[in-house]
Amino acid sequence: MECLVYLNKLRVCIMERIVLEVDDNVAKAWRTASVKLRQEIGGLMNKQIATIIDKKEETDIIQFLNELRREMAEKGLTQEILDDILKDER
Repeated sequence: MECLVYLNKLRVCIMERIVLEVDDNVAKAWRTASVKLRQEIGGLMNKQIATIIDKKEETDIIQFLNELRREMAEKGLTQEILDDILKDER
């Protein structure tokens, strides 16, 4: 991500769109999630992917998911809330 900081401290970042394959329930929950939640998840995923790529080593996917789960819980998205979102989609 390329970011520019202007004199008035305005930070503008250039973002690109990529495609990730997820299961059907996650895709449905994503489409119905609020813009704010999707932005927060996108920011977390951006950090995690950048960290993995910067290390240039294979990372245990379970460790990655556990870290993502911890960060999302800190932001208020607990497993229970996610389960409720997914349950509503069925």
